[in-house]
Amino acid sequence: MCVLVCFRDASVAVPGCWTGWFDRDDPSGTGDWETLADLRRQYPGRICDRPLAIEALTTAGASVASTGNVISVYNTVSGFVCENSKQSVGYCSDYKVRFMCPVEFCYPGGTHQLLSPGCWTGWFDRDDPSGTGDWETLADLRRQYPGRICDRPLAIEALTTAGASVASTGNVISVISPVTGFVCVNTEQLLGKVCADYRVRFYCPAIFCKGQRTHQLLSPGCWTGWFDRDDPSGTGDWETLADLRRQYPGRICDRPLAIEALTTAGASVASTGNVISVYDTVSGFVCENSKQSVGYCSDYKVRFMCPVEFCYPGGCWTDWFNRDLPSGTGDWELLANIKQLFVGKVCDVPLQIEVQTAAGSGLIGNLISSISPVTGFVCVNTEQLLGKVCVDYRVRFYCPALFCKERTDRVRERESEKERKKERKRERERGGVEKGKQRKRERKARERGECEQEKREKRERGTKDRGKWRERGRERKRRKSERKEKGGLKREKGR
Repeated sequence: MCVLVCFRDASVAVPGCWTGWFDRDDPSGTGDWETLADLRRQYPGRICDRPLAIEALTTAGASVASTGNVISVYNTVSGFVCENSKQSVGYCSDYKVRFMCPVEFCYPGGTHQLLSPGCWTGWFDRDDPSGTGDWETLADLRRQYPGRICDRPLAIEALTTAGASVASTGNVISVISPVTGFVCVNTEQLLGKVCADYRVRFYCPAIFCKGQRTHQLLSPGCWTGWFDRDDPSGTGDWETLADLRRQYPGRICDRPLAIEALTTAGASVASTGNVISVYDTVSGFVCENSKQSVGYCSDYKVRFMCPVEFCYPGGCWTDWFNRDLPSGTGDWELLANIKQLFVGKVCDVPLQIEVQTAAGSGLIGNLISSISPVTGFVCVNTEQLLGKVCVDYRVRFYCPALFCKERTDRVRERESEKERKKERKRERERGGVEKGKQRKRERKARERGECEQEKREKRERGTKDRGKWRERGRERKRRKSERKEKGGLKREKGR
């Protein structure tokens, strides 16, 4: 599921649209009261039911932090209030406010898709703060990078070039808006500081994303619950990841994708004017009282964006699928086609999709027409720049635990059947060996029997032969005796 990460910190303007500016009150009385209730009565239908963010500036365009005013209320539930009685010096400035509303409010009746609402552009860093500040305005960026930013960005994100959040720098930001861009002015910084060097990117609607480099698509996942383990009564508000993991074991993933912080009253970090020491996904969130120029840290709560594997434990990735080649109109790895070709290998409703080239590398610069766990992946040759064609891609899908269990059971059954077949084969082989041995024994027995029979027959023949010779000898003797007797009788007659 491609989930849009929505921050309320000054580093990210959440997706949707800003209302116009409202200035219904001025500070000539008890202060400047720009409450949501009053604004809705005065401007019916102009503000959504549940604003995502609030921004306030002086009517001259200066940031709230630059005025030094103590702000009583500054949130999306009640609006904005500055009371003269709470100022240590002077009175409240005259303020104007506006609200960020959801896409559904911005484009009523539109086809906003929660699964894949759009895409981030690449990062832009056209200016550095060596002059008057860091000016990353939309107008300048469009001139320098034509065609790289949509006409009406839904959101803006800003980080330092080193990757730190805006809040962690302590800079006073003059402008951060998807309509105008980002501006940090050196002369507006406190304690003689200058602006950090920033980079920005913009979140664009799905219609612009068609054909954009989708390696900028957001990582899918889910937000944890809110955590508020510390309050600023001591050295500050320490909502570190290490402490939170000890206090809430198993509730936060090993490697969060994003962090969001608000005051416990629901106000953004930027609205407090606090200098933030730490605000990242590695260490967590820290506001130290000793680093504040005025007063103490607000009481904050934090939450973290975690990967899809943490959100849906027990889920699993499918095998890689590569059913098409880009030799035709492009590479079409549609979920419907994959399900037809690989029956039972993909769940009905995948939670996420991952795409690689067939060689195993990430998306390498092709303009991607579609990438969604609901529909699959499409790269069209005719949409590529400079006569290029799509690379050959493969895809896989992240599926829920129930599908994974059924798949595991099927795999185990197949493995068991294979093992049973092997055992039967081994039994046959063992039986064959035994039969061979038996045949050999029988052959030897037969050979021994035949040999004995021959010996017996030979002995019997020998016995018979000896009897015959003896009989013949006796017959010869008898005949000889008879001849002698006949001869004797003849001699007697002759005398």
